[in-house]
Amino acid sequence: MGLKNFEAINHPARMRIFQLLSHQSLSTHQLAQQLGLPLPSIYRHVKKLYEAGLLVVTATCQVNGIEERFYASVEGLIDPAELEKPGGLENFAKHVTVYGTVAAQATAQYVLQRGAPDLANLAVRDHIFFATEEEFIRLREAIYALLQTAEQQVPAPGRIKRRWFVMAHPLNITIDDSNHNKDNNNCAG
Repeated sequence: MGLKNFEAINHPARMRIFQLLSHQSLSTHQLAQQLGLPLPSIYRHVKKLYEAGLLVVTATCQVNGIEERFYASVEGLIDPAELEKPGGLENFAKHVTVYGTVAAQATAQYVLQRGAPDLANLAVRDHIFFATEEEFIRLREAIYALLQTAEQQVPAPGRIKRRWFVMAHPLNITIDDSNHNKDNNNCAG
C-alpha cells in the first residue's frame, strides 16, 4: 500500500500512535495509557489515521456494553506518485523529519526512564562510508534480509521487543577523490 495521506501522519502524536501500533494491536484506552495522552485526543488521532487508511481494526470486544476496537498500523511505502504532486517533496521531507524525531524521542525516553544509559541495549551510531550505487543496494538488501529474519521471531523468554531504526542517504559533501587516498600524515598544522 502506498502512503498517500501525508497530512494524516505528519503529526508527532499520530506518528507516535502509528509507530506504537507497528507489529502490535492496541485499543484506544491502551494507547492513551502508553502514550500518556488524553483519551479524547487519542480518539481524534486514531480516527484521522483510520480514515486515511493507515490503521486497520484487528479485533473488537464488548466492554461495559460498548464496542472496543483494537488497531494496528498498515505496512506501506511512500507512493512515488505523491512525490510528483505540488508540495510532495516538502511533505516527504516533513514526513522524514517527524518519523525520525519520534523514533529519536522514543530512544531518549527509554534512556531517561532507566535513569542511566543502557549501552548493552542501545545502538546509536552514525556510519559514514563510500559505496557505489550497486554496493549500497547490496548492503541495504543484506541488512533488510537480516532484519526480516529477526522480525519473524516470535516472543519467547529472554526476547525483548526491540527497534532498529535505519536511515541511509548520500551525504551532501563533495570530496576530491583524487586526494582521498593520499597520506594524511603530511598535514601542516
